[in-house]
Amino acid sequence: MSFETYLIKVAENATAFQVQGILKVVLGTGGRIEMVAGRTIIASLDSGYAELVRKTDGVALAGGINFRGRKIPKIVKKVSEE
Repeated sequence: MSFETYLIKVAENATAFQVQGILKVVLGTGGRIEMVAGRTIIASLDSGYAELVRKTDGVALAGGINFRGRKIPKIVKKVSEE
C-alpha cells in the first residue's frame, strides 16, 4: 500500500485515553504524527491501515489530504502589432 497523509478529527466527546489510543494506533502501524492542533491530528500512515484508524474509538473523521497545491496556468497577454 502507499504511504499517505491523513487528517484525523478527534470526536468532541473523546476522552484523553481515546486520544492516546488513536495516537498508539497510528504509531503502532508504522505511521508518523506530523502535527496536532486542538482536536485535529495530521499523520502520515500506510493507506492499508486507514480503515483501522477510522474505526478507532474517538475518531470523528479520518481522510486523506494533499498538500501539493493546484497548478494554475500562467496567463500571458499578447499585444498585437499595429
